[in-house]
Amino acid sequence: MQRAAEIAAQVFIARDALLRNRREDLRVAFLLLDSAVETLMVRWTQTHLAMGSWGGSHDGYWPDQEPVPIVLNDFNQRERMRAEAKDNYVRWQLSDTQKRSIGRDFSDKLRVLAWNGDIPTEYVPVLARLHDYRNEMYHREESRPNALRVLAHLYAWLTADLLERLRPGIFSRWGGDPDDIVERTYERMGRPVPVPMDGFKIQNDMATALREGLDLATAPQLLADYAAERIESVHDAIEFSAEYIGEVQRISDVTEMDIVRLLYHEGGPQLGLAEMRHFKAPVTRAMIARWDRWPELIRGTPGAVEAFRSLTDMEASFEDFETRVHELAREVDGAIQFEFDLARGK
Repeated sequence: MQRAAEIAAQVFIARDALLRNRREDLRVAFLLLDSAVETLMVRWTQTHLAMGSWGGSHDGYWPDQEPVPIVLNDFNQRERMRAEAKDNYVRWQLSDTQKRSIGRDFSDKLRVLAWNGDIPTEYVPVLARLHDYRNEMYHREESRPNALRVLAHLYAWLTADLLERLRPGIFSRWGGDPDDIVERTYERMGRPVPVPMDGFKIQNDMATALREGLDLATAPQLLADYAAERIESVHDAIEFSAEYIGEVQRISDVTEMDIVRLLYHEGGPQLGLAEMRHFKAPVTRAMIARWDRWPELIRGTPGAVEAFRSLTDMEASFEDFETRVHELAREVDGAIQFEFDLARGK
């Protein structure tokens, strides 16, 4: 029960912060939910390793079987090879390097759990990207404010799902706990202690309580609006940069693709736009048109997880370009401000 109480403390402080629906509280909720998810995964992978599920203490029981290396990115390997094996048994083996990486890396924890069938494979890129957002918040003070509410509600929904999927092993449920720990845990949920009390179902009860008050019905719409806003901001920044650079270089017909070529050409701003027009940039008109259509793809997805996964697919190709565009716009803005200051004698 102590372990369940520790998870409950994170999850329901996060739930209460989330329902206050203020930006600073949503940020705290997001960070706590990420911590709870990683704690659940750590405990689940440690249980598998302790039981010898992926090689180790039980290897001696089947001395005639050669261990099969686990390929973490091959999510079909387990079922495919079990179907081909005698008695459906395969002696799986994680390397020491893999075990160390699983211990350190959030994404490798996701991969081994998906490989083992403990979580759906589609959760791997979704949860990995949410963890990236957490790192932005924690290490760089970036919180994506225009999408934070829907992202926090999505993370809470996924946390509830993992509470049901990654329930604790039997040795962590019983023994040595203070008498009031069950009452405290259910008090956090806002629920009475069930009679009879079943320690096997406590995480299910936590999941049910966490889902109350979540609002994901409009998630595809909100995430589509968020994507559209970012794409529009990029177009605006390109237009802003093009106007200034065109004036400086005395070119009246600076196009969006002129600025795109400038972003990727080694000559940079020192080279004239006209001289770059034969250069083929890695970002093409077709790619930009595809990003422009992407919000409608997100809007048409059937649910929050699918909508966020579509957004992450867009970000994988779009974010480097987005960063370059906004960095150029900041440089242009700085140059304009310098000229203003110079004209005013500063």
